Amino acid sequence: MGALDVAATHGEGPVRPRHPLAAAVRGSTRLELVGVAVMLAFYVVLLVTFAVSWPTHDAALQMRVTSFGTFVMYLVCVGHCLGSRGARATVAFFVLSWIIPFVAEYLGANFGLIFGAYDYTGTMGPSIGGVSLLIPFSWSILQYGALTLISWLLDLGGDRRGTGWLGRAGWSALVALAVAIAVTSLDLMTDPAYVSDVWEQVLGVAPWWWWEGGAYLPDLVVWQGAGGIPVENFFGWAAVTFVVIFVFLLFFGGDGRRLDRLVDVVGLLIYAFTLVAVGLELAEMSWYDPGLVQAAVIGIFAAGPLVALGVVKFARLYWSPPPDAA
Repeated sequence: MGALDVAATHGEGPVRPRHPLAAAVRGSTRLELVGVAVMLAFYVVLLVTFAVSWPTHDAALQMRVTSFGTFVMYLVCVGHCLGSRGARATVAFFVLSWIIPFVAEYLGANFGLIFGAYDYTGTMGPSIGGVSLLIPFSWSILQYGALTLISWLLDLGGDRRGTGWLGRAGWSALVALAVAIAVTSLDLMTDPAYVSDVWEQVLGVAPWWWWEGGAYLPDLVVWQGAGGIPVENFFGWAAVTFVVIFVFLLFFGGDGRRLDRLVDVVGLLIYAFTLVAVGLELAEMSWYDPGLVQAAVIGIFAAGPLVALGVVKFARLYWSPPPDAA
């Protein structure tokens, strides 16, 4: 006798299957749901801020809110990594994603290597060797969000693929390349936003500036230095991210834990957060410099497809209504 028949025998009638999203929520731990809720709260704050700042042309409000919450997002990433990959992999990832970018930024800020010649200002808080300590945290967030999103989209789980060291190295390199492109796609809009002259106009400060500028968006109005951004900056972003993810996957990424629960939507939320936050920020800043619309358009079409694929997968997994009980 089937379950539905048993239910009917006891006078309860057929039991409708639970909606996939409801089932996923019930199957999540309280800590996992907190991580998802925190990220969703950030989106609400962003949209409410935009609703207030857009009609009043208050770009400063949107810029401050966008910069807020870096450390909270960092904690969400650490918590998610602990739950999905374990303590060993978590320590390894966040050490790698902090130290390697910091060394690269130090070489860039002091010697013009890897990214081109640039300089950080004192507006981004404490620094070591001319590199703001906030910067490596940002690298970690972007890299972890992209890695988790791509792992979720491709159903990679936590397993290493390939046979032997050569096979594992090849597999790790392929995934690292995909993550590097995803992270760099966001920088196509982030870098123009943070060297813009609008920072000086509305806040009297600016995060960093390029000494000689470059070929990317050469007409960009900057607060100091030359206009445009060196193309090598983006190759540098891709290279640094590639090294971090490659080393992590090759030596620490194969813990065998699955990455297929509702909490792994956090990867999508983290990656999309930068796209949405900087996109809204650029929209506000365009009141002062219409040329920033170019950076927003480029960023949306570069990073947007990954977000769109994530939304489609979420709908496929969690939003399809359950089949009607026979």
